[in-house]
Amino acid sequence: MPHALKIDAATVEDYLAQLPDDRRMALDAIRDTLLRIWPTLKEDMAYGMPTFHLDGHALAALASQKSFMAVYIMPYDLLVAFKNELKLYDTGRSCIRFKRLSPELLELLDRVFKYTGTRLTESQYLGRPGNVKSYSKSSQ
Repeated sequence: MPHALKIDAATVEDYLAQLPDDRRMALDAIRDTLLRIWPTLKEDMAYGMPTFHLDGHALAALASQKSFMAVYIMPYDLLVAFKNELKLYDTGRSCIRFKRLSPELLELLDRVFKYTGTRLTESQYLGRPGNVKSYSKSSQ
């Protein structure tokens, strides 16, 4: 089954069910990590992708794009704490893009989720778009 860029899904489960097995397993592992760390997370399909809210604020979202998968960290200004580690990955202002989920990336995401969740109220964005310096490779 070819993978479409846009997935039309009403629930996180519907979204994941439409993915090829390798992508479903990767995003499911990330989802499981989020829910293990923050069991009170609320899931929905905000922004057209599985989105996870902590204390009423968007914390993270997952996406399967045409050429990669991505994890979006909504309080993206908090990612500056991981600036050096993120240099190893394809990143954008709020996203970490990958083709395959490695154990090293999952371990980094575990730390990112713990850090951003515990410092969510320190974010100047609390999940809202804004302008901060990007830490992507292109801005180094």
